[in-house]
Amino acid sequence: MKKLLAMLLALVMVLSLAACGTEPEAPVEPETPAEPETPAEPEVELTYAEANAAAIEELKAKYAPSAEAAEAAFAPDVQKAIDDFIATYGGTENAYVVFDFDNTCSIFDVEEQLAVHQLLTMSFEIAPENLADVLFTGIGDHDEDRTDLGYGNGSYADWVADITAAYEYLYTTYGPFTAAGLTAEEQETVHADPQWAEFATKMRAMYDLVYDAESPAVAYPWVLYWFTGMTEQEVYDLAYASHTYYGSVETSKVTWTSPEEIESKVGVVEYGWTSGTGVSAQVQKLWKSLDEAGIDVWVCSASATDPIRAAIDAFGLHDYVTGMIAMTNKVVDGIYVNEYDYETGCGWLDDGNGGWVRDDAPIKAQTQGFGKVESINNAIVPKYGCGPLAGFMDSTGDWNFCTEYENLKLVICFNRASRKVTDGGGLASAIALYQRDYLGYDLATANAAGDTLYVLQGREENGLRSLRNHTATMLRGAEEEQLLKNDDNYVQLYYIISNEMTTAEAINLFTVKTSADDSVIGIKYGCVAEYAGYHNIK
Repeated sequence: MKKLLAMLLALVMVLSLAACGTEPEAPVEPETPAEPETPAEPEVELTYAEANAAAIEELKAKYAPSAEAAEAAFAPDVQKAIDDFIATYGGTENAYVVFDFDNTCSIFDVEEQLAVHQLLTMSFEIAPENLADVLFTGIGDHDEDRTDLGYGNGSYADWVADITAAYEYLYTTYGPFTAAGLTAEEQETVHADPQWAEFATKMRAMYDLVYDAESPAVAYPWVLYWFTGMTEQEVYDLAYASHTYYGSVETSKVTWTSPEEIESKVGVVEYGWTSGTGVSAQVQKLWKSLDEAGIDVWVCSASATDPIRAAIDAFGLHDYVTGMIAMTNKVVDGIYVNEYDYETGCGWLDDGNGGWVRDDAPIKAQTQGFGKVESINNAIVPKYGCGPLAGFMDSTGDWNFCTEYENLKLVICFNRASRKVTDGGGLASAIALYQRDYLGYDLATANAAGDTLYVLQGREENGLRSLRNHTATMLRGAEEEQLLKNDDNYVQLYYIISNEMTTAEAINLFTVKTSADDSVIGIKYGCVAEYAGYHNIK
């Protein structure tokens, strides 16, 4: 019965639908979802150099190397600046200038050349049992590993152990050594012994290791402690012999290697150095011209006092110098000790008879970096009542004294073409090019605008070395001149140009050490940690 009722109900529903003429709706197919859109590649932010690549390449092309042969002379704009400076300020009251010496007056570093000469001649007054104390003077953790600096394996303690072992053998076998050094015949004998190559190579390489690992305040005086036990006259005589010899030889590169067969802690070390130094005829003439115009000539050097006195004499400059200040070690009972003299160390003055007389104004600072400003303020400014009218420089060590004095009229930067944007020499190069080629400055227009005029002087590092009548430099062994170190220098210069900066703005921005993350040009720059500002010394 239930089954019959169900069939009748189904029949009624079919008849009802037929009567309405309506068919059931077909099921709606679901929409096919759209393919998801591929997300756009995120835009990569271009670095400053990439964003301005075409303009920077154009700038580099503007300063492309010259094919012209260079004469031994100042560059034309530098010579004009010198002539204008002497004509304008010669004979004026309290007129004086300050020269750096190494790589400014001289081509290459006379102190570094002297270090090599001292090793070649074995001119030491240090007993073997005292050498370790001398070498450890002022430096940091003796046991910290310094291998990553790339000079050799191990710590300072390892370096000193190798050096003192070789020195003790040489001293016992061929010594005792003295400040007078070995004769040519004795040098030949000693140099033939592998222990000399072990000693000399590692002693010289440790100088650079200390320079890389330590602050300038530690590294600069470290090599001067090699004079421990000598008198001032003995250091002067040693330096004079070095300057005289290396001023007469053509530039060459020499490589020393410590012997594999000698068992050591540091291992085999290789060290390359440049042979040859000297002062060009153009710089000699400049000193003479300044002196004849009534402008006093001073030297402020980060080398030691006696080697710089000797260099002034050896290179024919003494007749034109007023005085010099440089690094000063303590003298106790007439001999040098391995300690810097911050209290009584003084410079030297021309005695009027071709000799020297000690000044009585203590320097009270190291003559490097900001210490040059302190030294000039302590020992020179009181004699004149003002800062220098001109500065002569090549690197960061000179940057403060060549930018901070308000009455600086002229700065000549001697172009080593190896100075990065992290060096004062690199920034000075950029400022000089910008002032000359984009601001149109000469001495008169720069000074009228309240600025120091910066000019860049190229040099010839090969042969017997000289200045050249180009802004660019012919580096040792190079076949093509070079103006700036690398692309970073051109990026910096382009930023200054494109932003039409003033000299003050450019110097104040690019002087302080700045990381790439905080940099306006995306690369690290700056040469000093703190800076009081362009022309801040009134």
